[in-house]
Amino acid sequence: MVTAARARGVLVAVDNTTATPYLQQPLELGADFVVASDAKAITGHSDLILGHVATRDPQKAEALRLWRTQHGAIPGPMEVWLAHRSLPTLPVRVTRQCDSAMRLAQTLASRSNVLAVHYPGLPSHPGHQVARTQMRAFGTIVSFDLGTRAHAETFLRSLTMVREATSFGGVHSMAERRARWAGDAISEGFIRFSVGCEAAADIIDDVTEALEHAR
Repeated sequence: MVTAARARGVLVAVDNTTATPYLQQPLELGADFVVASDAKAITGHSDLILGHVATRDPQKAEALRLWRTQHGAIPGPMEVWLAHRSLPTLPVRVTRQCDSAMRLAQTLASRSNVLAVHYPGLPSHPGHQVARTQMRAFGTIVSFDLGTRAHAETFLRSLTMVREATSFGGVHSMAERRARWAGDAISEGFIRFSVGCEAAADIIDDVTEALEHAR
């Protein structure tokens, strides 16, 4: 895809928020720009509003710096310090979260009241081979379909450890019914689940008990 875009003279920008630089490095794969919301997994503690753009081209980087200066999009020193605080734990956090996400996806795939599971770590996922080729692991987000709005909302209300929230990538597990916000062509029962750093067994126990209530 990158090669085809360049042949047409198109710049390629990749949103690497969910993967983070630890799991995937789009610049090494030929992208011109990488953008990410650092408020998510990169900083991981759900206490920052921050983002970044990266490029390997010095001229493009200088143009970005100029735009940032002229528009005032410069983070404060406290935000930068908090981001640097979080970076050393990124591999530890994301590795644990990815391991738990795989276990959760496999558990969900075995449940009769889960209509579909979307996780690139599963061989049934259409992006599985690509993810195996270019990612260190398969990510921390597991999505699944409970069919109806009623089932999904009963499931969310029944969770006791997992937080209901629209963000993702933090150290605490979070889940939401995505159709609540509209705009996506998805089922009313579609759940986006962000796997946190809690013990995998505790996450799976909470989810399976909530699924029983959702029946």
